[in-house]
Amino acid sequence: MLPLKVALTSLFAFVILFSSHINASPFESCPSKAFLMQQSIAQLYGVNLVTGDYSLIASDLGTTNKINAVGFNFHDNYIYGWGYEWGTLVRIGGDYQANPLTLIDNPGVNFYVGDIALNENSYYFYRKGVNYGLYKVSLDEQSADYLKSIKVINGQALSLNIYDFAFHPDNSFLYSVDSNGILYQIDVNSGSASNLGNVGEIGTFGAVYFDVEGKFYISRNSDGHVFIIDVDDPSPQAEFFAYGPSASQNDGARCAIAPVIDESIDPTTDYGDAPDSYGTTLFSNGARHGISNNFLGSSITTEHNANVYPKTDEDDGIIFLTPLLSGSDSLIQVHTTGAGYLNIWGDWNRDGQFSSDEKLISDQYLDNVNDTFLVNTPIAALNGFTWVRARFTSIQGIVASGGVADGEVEDYRVLVSNTGNSQIQDTPYYLAFEDSWPEQGDYDMNDVVILQNSSLLLTETYQVKQIEFQGELKALGASYRNGFAIQLDNISPSNVDANLVRFEINGVLQQTSPIEADTQFLVIQITDDLKSHIQITENCSYYKTEENCSNASQLTFNVTVPFITPIALDNFPQAPYNPFIFARDASYHGELFYHPGRPLEIHLKNKLPTSKADLTMFGLAQDSSQISSQLTYQTTTGLPWALAINPGSSEAWKHPREMIDILHAYPKFQEFVETNGNKETTWFSQANAVNSKLYQQ
Repeated sequence: MLPLKVALTSLFAFVILFSSHINASPFESCPSKAFLMQQSIAQLYGVNLVTGDYSLIASDLGTTNKINAVGFNFHDNYIYGWGYEWGTLVRIGGDYQANPLTLIDNPGVNFYVGDIALNENSYYFYRKGVNYGLYKVSLDEQSADYLKSIKVINGQALSLNIYDFAFHPDNSFLYSVDSNGILYQIDVNSGSASNLGNVGEIGTFGAVYFDVEGKFYISRNSDGHVFIIDVDDPSPQAEFFAYGPSASQNDGARCAIAPVIDESIDPTTDYGDAPDSYGTTLFSNGARHGISNNFLGSSITTEHNANVYPKTDEDDGIIFLTPLLSGSDSLIQVHTTGAGYLNIWGDWNRDGQFSSDEKLISDQYLDNVNDTFLVNTPIAALNGFTWVRARFTSIQGIVASGGVADGEVEDYRVLVSNTGNSQIQDTPYYLAFEDSWPEQGDYDMNDVVILQNSSLLLTETYQVKQIEFQGELKALGASYRNGFAIQLDNISPSNVDANLVRFEINGVLQQTSPIEADTQFLVIQITDDLKSHIQITENCSYYKTEENCSNASQLTFNVTVPFITPIALDNFPQAPYNPFIFARDASYHGELFYHPGRPLEIHLKNKLPTSKADLTMFGLAQDSSQISSQLTYQTTTGLPWALAINPGSSEAWKHPREMIDILHAYPKFQEFVETNGNKETTWFSQANAVNSKLYQQ
């Protein structure tokens, strides 16, 4: 059923036979969609494997009977199959008319299993039974065996209960799954078959396909379910992929060298945007919907593939009117356009997945509504931020991932709280660092700029059960390579419930713990190299500090740290806590230290270094720290190497452009420092800035 490579249209098999369309042109390209041949009088459909959506391409193929065993030939861009009306091979071109071809040594029986090789211009077809078998026909008119049927092996020696097979795009083997779920690899040279294991699904798989990545797709006739299989896996399993069309007579063909996503045309698929651990992108078999006239809210977005959190869609179908409290009822408002069934899942145990027992709503039929529903959050739901997925489609009984032909998926990041607990949202801060410490450097305070948010989860007695940090890298004007971390002064790392720590970078759940080992106080290390997460725009040296260098990439983080024993709020440090940058190991960090590594730390003014800092670095160059007096990271005039700025909710803080001294960009900062913060307390506002010296995003 599968063919290869890009469009090669120079080969034309001119054969005599009963058709006035014998010179019909081939297809123009190697399509991403699959072809599906159905009905007792053959009709041709196009299938989008991404969503399972299908549409009729041709209802009249110029025959009064079936066409089966079809394959797409990338060597000449024609479809070939077995025409039951004539009992021979047929060729179908751009006019969608079947043209029968005269075969030499025709076996004299009809076939329903066939495909075209990728490494040779030959059609292979198969039928079980001692009088039949596996055959080969050359489609190369330059070959001495052109249109000659050659038996490779008889159907008793190769005895398989299969209904279709497909060529792998790379290794020249055929693959098929029999009615009992056994995956076979077939060597067309010897006619031998290897049992690769049971894939866990049974049935008549009448249409099977490959894509250019070597992923194998099988479609079951009875229910139309499409499954995907990694044929290279030592224990291959059929994973549900999409809800496709069902049929009693079903055969498929596809150009195996084409990707399943065609990015040359406008996208027609909607995806969610939760972290990919939930099944969001196509590569994770994420939730996806073909575009139709039923969806959530009043509009729908389309993508070639998902943009995972923090890149989110403007979802408008679900509104959470009241907080989600574990063991309690909550109100949600649902707006739908068109008719369908609504399913909503919540990740209540916060394991990064939606399971079948984590449902808020199951198959609720809705038709053009804007209504309010009462839902219950399970009593076992864990505290903190988690994800909720809503899917709306005409199909009942869907799961949280996989493709469907219509509707929409929307993902929401929500906060779940236990009864009796409360949430405190800390003041957000812009953190700005000059990484030349202990030298003053260019003092543009844009070497690292991070927007940090944090929140505390409290018990009824005002004890801290959990802290959560969210952040975004706003600028990286550093030539040096720096890491970023946060110390919680006087908090013991042994009190962290390590099994429940959750750490995300750009919405992707991280497998490594952010809790730094062997420290006196708790240190949460976000990264040891900020620059490794950012792709600098061509012709730019830095990230968002130079004009016309507004890079599209970004770095966001989210880390939740629960405590084994809650900590009294009065004994807990206050925001912005103790954020700091540090030198990456084995990287150049100026002539003063050359390769100082992790022990070089740069903190906010008068904040204490961690137990891993090299204290011998203090007092060098322009630094005038006195650790014994807790006067740290400042010059003789009190200038800091790091700032924590809260501009308020009305505006964002803008950092200086590259090589612009912050004292020039914000002239009142000098007096603020000289008066120990007693005057010019709004020095950082836009009204007090020289705007021409600021980076304009």
